[in-house]
Amino acid sequence: MAISLRRELGVVLLTAVGIGAVIGSGIYTLPGLVASVSGPLSIVAIVLMSVITLILMYILAKLGVMYPKAGGIYYFAKEALGDLAGFITGLSYYFCCFIGTAAIIYSFLLYLSYYVPNIAVGLTLTPLGIAIAIAILAIVTVINIVGVKYGAGLNFILTIARIAPLLAFIAIGFARVNPGNFEPFAPYGLGSIGLAIAFGFWMFVGFESVVLVSEEVREPEKTIMKSAIATVLVITIAYILLMTVFIGSIDWGGLGIAEKDWEAVGGLSSPLADVSRALGITGLAELMVVGAVIASAGCFSDWVLIQGRVAYALAREERFWKPLAHVNPRFGTPSKALVFSSILTAIIMILVPSFPNVILMAMITEFIPYGISALSLSLVKRNSSTMMLGMIGFILASLYIYWACWPWTLTGTVLAILSLILYPIIVKNTLLFLGELKKNVWYIAYLVGLTLISLLGDAMFEYNNFLPISPQNILTTPIDIAIITIFSIAIFAWALKSQKTKQF
Repeated sequence: MAISLRRELGVVLLTAVGIGAVIGSGIYTLPGLVASVSGPLSIVAIVLMSVITLILMYILAKLGVMYPKAGGIYYFAKEALGDLAGFITGLSYYFCCFIGTAAIIYSFLLYLSYYVPNIAVGLTLTPLGIAIAIAILAIVTVINIVGVKYGAGLNFILTIARIAPLLAFIAIGFARVNPGNFEPFAPYGLGSIGLAIAFGFWMFVGFESVVLVSEEVREPEKTIMKSAIATVLVITIAYILLMTVFIGSIDWGGLGIAEKDWEAVGGLSSPLADVSRALGITGLAELMVVGAVIASAGCFSDWVLIQGRVAYALAREERFWKPLAHVNPRFGTPSKALVFSSILTAIIMILVPSFPNVILMAMITEFIPYGISALSLSLVKRNSSTMMLGMIGFILASLYIYWACWPWTLTGTVLAILSLILYPIIVKNTLLFLGELKKNVWYIAYLVGLTLISLLGDAMFEYNNFLPISPQNILTTPIDIAIITIFSIAIFAWALKSQKTKQF
């Protein structure tokens, strides 16, 4: 008899999962980097990211209500676009999950090194640091195997603990805001907002988590949408307030950098703590470090939970290693998928000890499923409102992919090709593969097209380039935005025409 996952998550715990998956190390480490590329304009970037996140979250929530399955993003694409598209999308998201978990744990160890010596040198973990990271990962994996209720309950406690320091920073820092810090408001021009979004989006990654565990949610038709809206609203209010206070409370002299030298702000390794220390509020600075450690710990607790669900969903459909579809008869959780995913996370931590590179790898593999999910909504529910909503979401996701910078757009295409190679090996059916490939030529054209636009695009959107070729600066901003919009609409129409999907 098949063992099903248990429905134990209500609105409060599910919202905690969503908030916990988002509020991690990013909000503690990235404000300085975001401000360094756009100055005070980064506040507008946060607002735009929040609006776009709300749109994408609404799309995912609607899909989650229609099809409440574990690892939802894979199922959305599979139902709307077919088996191959679902496989590529699901595998891309799975890459994001276990790579992103590695980045979060890595960040956790860097913060922990503030108190514990010899676990990191600069941005590199020592053998001791790697051993501690793997040990912590193992403990959290066991907690999530014991039951989603306990994993989510642990996260609920950690979510409260990670939000409290941010509220303290906002409340105390507000009194120290210097209005002069907001002038000029756009020191690097309006075009810099795209780069701010590219870096800042890591602070929003994880908002889709309320959908990924939907098969374990009580009354999903009500709970998912409530939790989705609550998650985005809490994140939006917190981030806008925090970024405003961060920009306004910078004491240039106390930090030892020239006034209005925003590029230097990007060099702050712990921006919230550094700004607090420069203001002479040592206790608040210490609280920021503690909050960052707790935030990282809680966030990777969530992602260990989520990455196991994605592997389980793929394996259950016989689109991944079959033993990963096993549900533990005692705890009702996909224990083998959780362990396997954590092993991959440990391997990433050992082989790729570069925090920035791991973040960019995770981001590009996250953006692709967002766009495909938006397209899926338009395919499974064809009416004017959802068609428009899906198209807007698809365009916004495409812009995010472009803003994620060269050469990481190319990385996404390479991973898609890897998925194409793996698919016929897993399904062991050449005719099925050829039929699915013919139906999804648009998918490959979409990824290759975005890569070419990135190569021809604005030179501003290049970061940590490991290739000998750079963006050609032919399609400068705002021409690049117009080209991506037109290209996305064309691909959107092509995909609609190519699919014959049953409506829900």
